[in-house]
Amino acid sequence: MRLIAFLFILIPSLCLAQFDPAGGESGSKAVHRDYMTTARWADSVVFNPGWKNISDTTQGRVEAGLIDDVLGAANNRTLSFGDGGTATFYYDQPIIDVDGPDIVVFENGFAWSGGYFLELAFVEVSSDGNRYLRFPSISSADTSEQVGNLAYMECQWYHNLAGKHQAPYGTPFDLRELRDSSIDLSDIHYIRIIDVVGALNDSIGNRDSKGNLINDPWPTGFENGGFDLDAVGVMRFPLSIADTDISQMPNPVSTGSDVNFEKPHNIQLFDLSGKLIMARSDNSFTAPAIPGLYIVSVDNSIYKLCVQ
Repeated sequence: MRLIAFLFILIPSLCLAQFDPAGGESGSKAVHRDYMTTARWADSVVFNPGWKNISDTTQGRVEAGLIDDVLGAANNRTLSFGDGGTATFYYDQPIIDVDGPDIVVFENGFAWSGGYFLELAFVEVSSDGNRYLRFPSISSADTSEQVGNLAYMECQWYHNLAGKHQAPYGTPFDLRELRDSSIDLSDIHYIRIIDVVGALNDSIGNRDSKGNLINDPWPTGFENGGFDLDAVGVMRFPLSIADTDISQMPNPVSTGSDVNFEKPHNIQLFDLSGKLIMARSDNSFTAPAIPGLYIVSVDNSIYKLCVQ
């Protein structure tokens, strides 16, 4: 009987852990900020701060962080959103959908009380800045009790919610999950981040794509409350071939074959996570031995390389 009782206690907690775990753990999809060496950053951002406490707007809006801090790489300098705050990033060069994650969002979550302290946000994309499509978020966090400030949380409870991974890891988003939409996924120019109001209250709380209330720390009625954005990186952009020498680069290439240029270039080869595989200044490089899609930087211009 004691074993049965233990299982009844254990099973609900197991049911919550259904998505990838914290950054650095086996099976995690999180992207370390050191792997973002090929990422591009936004040209501009429009920020609308949220409330310190959306249930009592007399407290005013949050005022913590600088907008310029979120335009570059993740560096632990954050911009606090408050309840329902938004930031809309514009990219002059279109973002495209290729294999693997296309967007990575960094927050400043951290290990706490045997789990993690996390603050969450929705992520949306748009081609024209008018019509946005939201990544389908899922929250399996228990909703029987409100998650308070510095409460125990687990990364496995959440999917497609920015902030589900602790710093220095970012949460990846794959445009392929939106491929059946009417938005042109080869011409994305806007990324919008929206703070999740994690209140277990129908009148102010936010719900996931399944209609479940999302339980995250609330209220956090102080200047740096709500989602704390560190950076939004885009993994890949379309090919931009200006150099005739580079334009003759074979693509696809065979595994282990030599890729030759007429003159030397500064060459870097990365996998899709952004991890550096090779760097050299030469007129050739050797294709990886493992088939797949790679990123090549040639004199700081970015190219996709298909290895077969």
